[in-house]
This record gives sequence, structure tokens and C-alpha cells, in this order.
Amino acid sequence: MLTNMDDTSPREAADPEPTDTGGRTKYDFFVSCHPDDHAWGEWVAWQLEDADYRILLPDWDFRPGESSVAFLQKAMTQSECMIALLSESYLTSPDKEREWKVAYGSDPSGSASRLLPVRISDCDLPGLLGDIKTFDLFDMADEAATSNLLLAQVSHARADRAKPKKKPPFPGTSKGTGTGLPGAVPRRFRSSESLLRGAPLASLAEYPVRWGEGRPNLDPEYLRRACRRVIADRNVRAAVELIYLVTQNHQDVEISPDTYDLVQQVKAEFREEMKYMDGPQAQQRNLIEPLINLTNGVGVMFANLPIEFVLHDTRDPLRSVCAIQNVFTGRQVGSPVSNVALARIVNPPGPDVAVYQGRLSNGRRVRSTTIPIYHRVFGLIALLCINVDTEKFAPDAPGRENLLRALAYLPDEVVDETFYV
Repeated sequence: MLTNMDDTSPREAADPEPTDTGGRTKYDFFVSCHPDDHAWGEWVAWQLEDADYRILLPDWDFRPGESSVAFLQKAMTQSECMIALLSESYLTSPDKEREWKVAYGSDPSGSASRLLPVRISDCDLPGLLGDIKTFDLFDMADEAATSNLLLAQVSHARADRAKPKKKPPFPGTSKGTGTGLPGAVPRRFRSSESLLRGAPLASLAEYPVRWGEGRPNLDPEYLRRACRRVIADRNVRAAVELIYLVTQNHQDVEISPDTYDLVQQVKAEFREEMKYMDGPQAQQRNLIEPLINLTNGVGVMFANLPIEFVLHDTRDPLRSVCAIQNVFTGRQVGSPVSNVALARIVNPPGPDVAVYQGRLSNGRRVRSTTIPIYHRVFGLIALLCINVDTEKFAPDAPGRENLLRALAYLPDEVVDETFYV
């Protein structure tokens, strides 16, 4: 049985149902969504109807007095395809499971594209749904980009092929991972490289993060210059990093209408390049959160010792500290980047990890290392900094025995482990 099909948000005037379809089904798409996601359902249906598709949506078309069983029967028999808007609510609903399984059962091979799953939130696809090619509408850069993606994927589903209209460039002349020659071995990926075209935002003279009054700040004038520069150079990598930076610090951008308009222009100019790319929130979730777990785990291993572990999100220097353990420098999650870390962002280090002597503002000396973490698509995404307060380990340092006991501490749980060489 379909649920929550009361007409609580009807359109101003219902379009008359087509009477002469020339042998075709009455509807191109039946949009199936959970009541919790009705806003997504209406948005998707509206985008498709604006593109001249014939849509059946429960919020608009399930009429008072109509049987829910009869409506589902109409949806399945009179629609060419069911679009299932997938979320945690949808996937845990027995009613919605019944709907998509009916569509799947009518075309188990997928050759007729009777079921088109679309994720509207970050959710795992179980069982049969996990075997069907899908796409995501969440975490996109803006509404126009999301609409373009929806229409492109729907068109692909109905056209069977996604052959480009323009002839692809010869891959042997590109800077890809191979030479383009038959039998050639792909060259080794270097950590500092990025698959995105262009230079890093931090390498530009217009880099908008400026050091002033003892801390980094987002300079509106430099941000406007950076927007114009990345557009003029068609610098995809810098554009992606700029959008990430301003999304994380949107409150500093929105107070300046001129700056905000230029940022929107960058999004519009690079909409096509970022169409299939995760948005900033998803990038942070997928790239940074695993590193946060790693940093916290290593910190717990050395708990109660003056060994500080700090993870910096290099693409958001204003709030770069996203994990910190065993603190002795006074920082916390959300603190800005240090001058040393900012220098590493502007001039990324090579693959070799260097250990150096750091000097804190109070004159205390520590042993430090800064480990760059690169991503193949986005380039430098994080710095893992390790600081050791060596003075606490000096032979005559007070409390040294306590540190040694903390280092030698063994948990009660015993695990027998065999190592193979």
C-alpha cells in the first residue's frame, strides 16, 4: 500500500491527463519518494515536466477517494519508468520496497530501464538496488548543476547510449596516467599531482588567505581577484578549491555582495566540469573524516604523553584544525592554520618526510614533523603534524617517571598475534 498520498501540497491547477497517447504509455516517469522526502519529489518532478516529460507524482496526482492499490497499479502499468528517490527513509520503508520491487520485477535485466534509482542522500544500497547503476543529486554545487545532471542522466537512460556529440581528443597527447602507446606501462603516480586541470589555488598570487594580525584571514579583495583569475585561466583545480574554501566560510563571503556575485560566477563558469563531482560537504565527509579517525586513533595510542597529533584541512586554512590529540600548544578543533602549516600549503613539500626543530611562541623547543597527505583527484588535502615536547623526556625533567609508565602501560585485554615475514 502506498502511504501519505493525501493531496497536502497540490499544484495550483492540475494539467489534464493525456487522452490520446498514440499507443504510448500515459507517463514517461513515475516519481516514487518517501513522504519525508516529498520536497525532493516535487523538485525532481517539476524539473522533468519543465523538460516536457510526462510525470506521475503521488503528491500531485493521487486524488481524494482513489484507492492506493489502484494508484500503484496505474503507476506501474501506465509509466515507462519509475524514478526511485533513495534515502534512509525510503530504504527502510516496506511500502517503498514494495514499489521498487514491482518495477524491478517487470524488468530484472534493466534492458528496458523500468527502474531508475537516484540517491538524494548518502545511503548504502542493499541487495538488488546495489547492482543497478545510479547517480547522486545531493551535495551538488547549486540547483542549476543538479538540474543539468538529472536531465542528462534521464536522457541517457532513455537513449541507451552516452556517446558524446564531439569527437574525443586523442589520449596519447594528454597528460593522463599513460603514454597512449600500445603496451605502454602507465607511469607512477606522483603524490603531488592532481587529476584536476590547473594549478592549486594556494599557488596563485591572488590566494585569498592572507596572514595578518597574527592569524590567517579571508581577504575579500584577494578573493575577488582569485575569482577573476581562475575564470580567466579556466583553472578547474583552483576553482574547486575556491568553492570548497568559500563554502566552509560562507558567512565571511555573504557579507560582501560583490564578492558573493563573483563566487557565484565561478560556480556557473565551472558547472560543467563539476557536474559529476562531489560537493564540498561530501568532499569533507569522504576525504577528511577518515583522516580524523586516523589522527584520533593514533593519539589514543600515545595518550597521556606529550606527543601532540594535529590534522589540518589544507583547503580551509581559516579553520584548518579538524582533529587534535594530546594537546600542549593550546589549539583546539576549529583553530586556524599555523604559519608553518600555511607555508606548507602555499609551497607544498615533496614526498620525503622531514623532522625539524620547532620553536613555540613561549620559546620552548619541540621535535616536529609535517606529513603532507595527497589525493589523486584533489591534490594536497591535509597535513598531519606531530609535535613532541622533548623537554618532558629529559633525564632530570619532573614527572619523567610517570611518562615512562604511561608509555609502558599495557591494557588488560590480551590478543595473540602472529607476524609473517
